[in-house]
Amino acid sequence: MTALATLPLVVSVILVELAVGGVFLIWLLDRRDEAPRGFIRLTASVNAVAAVMAALLVPVLPDRELAGRAGLAVDPLGAYAQGVVIVAGACVLHLVTAFLPSRDLRTIVTLPTLILGVLTLGAAAVARPVNSPDASFDAAALVALPLAALALGGSNAAMLLGHWYLVTPKLSTGPLQRAAFVVFIAVVAQLVLVGFAAARGDLQATLQGALTVAAAIRIGIGLLMTGAVAAMAWWTAPMNTQSSTGLLFVGLGTVIAGEISARVVFFLSGVPI
Repeated sequence: MTALATLPLVVSVILVELAVGGVFLIWLLDRRDEAPRGFIRLTASVNAVAAVMAALLVPVLPDRELAGRAGLAVDPLGAYAQGVVIVAGACVLHLVTAFLPSRDLRTIVTLPTLILGVLTLGAAAVARPVNSPDASFDAAALVALPLAALALGGSNAAMLLGHWYLVTPKLSTGPLQRAAFVVFIAVVAQLVLVGFAAARGDLQATLQGALTVAAAIRIGIGLLMTGAVAAMAWWTAPMNTQSSTGLLFVGLGTVIAGEISARVVFFLSGVPI
């Protein structure tokens, strides 16, 4: 029953991660005027749809009774629900700017969207308090969710960017390499967090419990496999953009599997991996 109660929250957080990470990657490439306009519009559309879908899940997030059973803090969960709606509106506005000629206007909208997204993910992290008399939340979780946004949203945006090389073969491979590198760095940082969790004993308890399979998928597929795929995509981009795009497509699948497992583990056990 507890797992089912947290399922809408898990899905909602993953959708917010995808949207926020995608907005960041657009900003990263757009600020150097490297991203094709079509890529910006398509990715902004995907980001907006993901954020709106997350907002539509707000009514089915755990209520006070279910939140108590699942060990979630009600007030931060309410703040998250409000933040999701605001982030959805910001992503829609960001989509509108993608169809306008002014890159400066898009940048002005992007930065508040990213800040709101990080704060909203922070509320989700605080909504899962730790079992400690000295703290009500885990600081590592405040880092884990934004890093997840970079990995998931970055993978999705990088995969979409790769398809532009099919119709624009003379496009510089620099943007594709940078996108793959962002994913790789995010995954490396996530592995550091896993090491931190292992050092303080959290990971051992998780691997010995009912969440063993979820934790194994997170580490083996979501992190180790994704990191290897992202590194190969970065390496092959200058030589063959089609191969790099195929690798990024695989990477998106491994990231999704890893993030679903990670959020299930986090909201059920409190371990930020």
